[in-house]
Amino acid sequence: MRRLSFYLRLAAQNIRKNHRFYLPYILCCVGTAAMFYIMSYLTQDDMIGMMVGAQYVQAIMWLGVIVIAIFSVFILLYTNSFIMKRRRRELGLYNILGMEKRHIAFLMFFETLLLSAVSIAGGLLLGILFSKLMILILAQVLRFGVPMGFSVNMGAVTLTIIWFAIVFALCLFNNIWGVVKASPIELLHSTAKGEREPRTRWLLALLGAASLFGGYYIAVTTQNPISALGLFFVAVMLVIIGTYCLFTAGSIAVLKGLRRNKKFYYRTGPFTAVSGLIYRMKQNAVGLANICILSTMVLVTISSTVCLYVGIGDIMHIQYPYEIEIDLLSEDKTEQAQLLEMVDNTLSAQGVTADKKEVYYALQFSGSRAGDEYLLDTGNYFDTDSAAGLGFITAADYTALTGEPVTLGKDEMLIYTTFPYSADSITIGGRTFAVKGRLETYPVKDWVTMALTSQGFGIVVADEQVLHDLWQMQADAYGEHCSEIQYVVGLELDGTADQKLACYTQMRGWLKENAVSGYGIYSRQANIDDTYTLFGSFLFLGIFLGAVFMMAAVLIIYYKQVSEGYEDRERFVIMQKVGMDARTVRRSIRTQVLMVFFLPLITAGVHILFAFPMIARMLKIFSLHNTALFGICTALTLAIFSVIYVIVYSLTAKTYYKIVK
Repeated sequence: MRRLSFYLRLAAQNIRKNHRFYLPYILCCVGTAAMFYIMSYLTQDDMIGMMVGAQYVQAIMWLGVIVIAIFSVFILLYTNSFIMKRRRRELGLYNILGMEKRHIAFLMFFETLLLSAVSIAGGLLLGILFSKLMILILAQVLRFGVPMGFSVNMGAVTLTIIWFAIVFALCLFNNIWGVVKASPIELLHSTAKGEREPRTRWLLALLGAASLFGGYYIAVTTQNPISALGLFFVAVMLVIIGTYCLFTAGSIAVLKGLRRNKKFYYRTGPFTAVSGLIYRMKQNAVGLANICILSTMVLVTISSTVCLYVGIGDIMHIQYPYEIEIDLLSEDKTEQAQLLEMVDNTLSAQGVTADKKEVYYALQFSGSRAGDEYLLDTGNYFDTDSAAGLGFITAADYTALTGEPVTLGKDEMLIYTTFPYSADSITIGGRTFAVKGRLETYPVKDWVTMALTSQGFGIVVADEQVLHDLWQMQADAYGEHCSEIQYVVGLELDGTADQKLACYTQMRGWLKENAVSGYGIYSRQANIDDTYTLFGSFLFLGIFLGAVFMMAAVLIIYYKQVSEGYEDRERFVIMQKVGMDARTVRRSIRTQVLMVFFLPLITAGVHILFAFPMIARMLKIFSLHNTALFGICTALTLAIFSVIYVIVYSLTAKTYYKIVK
C-alpha cells in the first residue's frame, strides 16, 4: 500500500512539474471528451427524439460521434508523443539511478490513471453543463421550439468513459513500449536526435508531387456531381498522401535548393533559418502536415455546411419550384380537366388565389453522350461524365409559359444547355433533330436529371406527338426504368403559410379519395421544416467538428513551438556566444517561425482553391447551385480562420521566444 502511495505521489509530482506540457494536453482531453459526450447525448436524448425530423438529426449526430471517436485516438496519441519526447531524458535518468523499467511502467500507469480520471471527469462535467446549451442552439438552428427540462444521459456517460479509457490505455501502451525498447543511454540522449542532416529523398518527393497532382486533377476535372461524390474521398486521400510526402521530403529538397542559392543563403537571417530547418525538418514535417490537413478540414466542413444552411432558400426553390406542384402521370384529358377543377375549388374553399398557375406536359430522362449523339442503352448514366439530363416540353406549352410564339417542324428543336454545345443538330436514340435556335432561359426548373449530370438540356419540341415518340423511344430502351410523360400543374399562392398547407392537405386528400392511379404532389411549405432539420443538423455538426479540428491544430502548434523552443535554445545561445547580437538572433527566430508555421496555412488555402470546384459540384446533389454563395462562404471561412491562426501563432510564438531566450 505504501508503494502504491509512493507511485501515486510521484506521478502527481511529475505531472505538476511538467505542467507546461500536461496542462494543454489535459485541456484538449477534457474538451474532446466533452464534445464526445455532447454528441452522444444528442443521439440518445428523448427531447431530440420528439423533434420533427429527429431521424435526420440523430443519424447525423451518430456520424459526429464516430468522427470524434476516431479523431480522439489520433490527436491524443499524437500530442501524447510530444510530451513523452520531452520526458524521455527524465525517464532515462530514473532508469540510471536504479529504477527498473517495470517500476517506470508502474509510474506511467499512475500518471495515465490520474490524467484519465481528471480528463474524463472534467470532460463529463463540462459536457453535462453545456449539453442543454447545445440543445438550445440546435433547436434554434433547426427552428424548433425550445425544449424544456434538463437531463443526464447515462448511456452517453458510459460510452464516454469506456471509449476514453480505451484511448488512454492505448497511450499508456505506447509510452511503456517506447521506454521498454530503448536503452537508458538512448533515453538520456533522445533530445539530441534529429541533428544529422536528412537525405533528399527524391522518390518520396516525386510520389508526393504525383499524389497531390492526382488529387487536384480529380477535383478540377470531375464534372458529374454523382461522380464527384464517389471520387471525393479518393481525391482527399491523394491530397493527404501528397501533403505528408511533400512536407517530409519535398520541403527538404526545397530547403537544400535554397542553400545552394548563395545570394539568398549567405545572409544572417536565411543562413540560420534555412540551416536550422534542414536539420530538423524530419521532425517538423509530420507536425506541419497534420496542421495543414486539420486546417483544410476546418475550412471544408465549416464553409460547406454554412453554405448549405444559408442557401436553404435557394435549395427549396430548386427542389420545389412551385409552392404546390401536382404531377399527373396520365394523358386522359378528362382526368386532367377534373384535376384542374379540383385545384380551383380547393383554392376557393381556402380563400386563396394563385399568383401563378402553370400547366404543361413534361418529359425527363437521361442519355449517354457519344459525340453529338445521345444513346439510350441503359437506365443508369449518373456514374459517368458523359451523362446528360434531357428535359422536353412542347412548343405550345413553351408559348403558354413564356408568351413567346414558337413554330417548329417535326424534326426541329429549340435547346437550352448548361454547358457549351455548338452543334447544329442533336441525335437522341437514333433520331436526329435540327437545332433551330438556342434559348437564353428555360421555363421548366424541376430537372432532377439536369441537377445530377454534368450536361443538362432543356428542349422544346414541335408537339405532343413528338413528345410521345421520344417517350416511346426511351420506354423501349429502358423498360420498367423508363420515365413517364407528366401533366404538371404548378401553383404560386398568395395566402399565409397555414392556408398553403391547408390547400396542400386538401388536394392530397382528394387525390387519395379519388384513387388517382399515378400522381405526385409536392409542397414547399410542407417540406421546409424537414429541410431546415437536415441542413441545420449538417451546420451544427460542421461547426462542432470544425471546433474539434481547430482545437487539435492549436494544440499541435503549441507543442511544436515548445518542442522547437527547447531544441533551438542551445543553438541560439551558441550563436550569441560566437558574436551574433540579440537583435539578429530575434530576427533569425522570427524568420524561422514564420517560414515554418505559416506554410500549413498557405498550403491549406491552396488545397481549398483546388477542392472548390469539386465541392461546388457535390453541393448540387443537395440542389444548391449557387456557386457564388459557396465562394463567399469559403472566402469568409478562410479569412476568419486565418485571423484565428495568426492569433494562435502570436500567442505560441511568445512561449517559443521565452524558451529560446
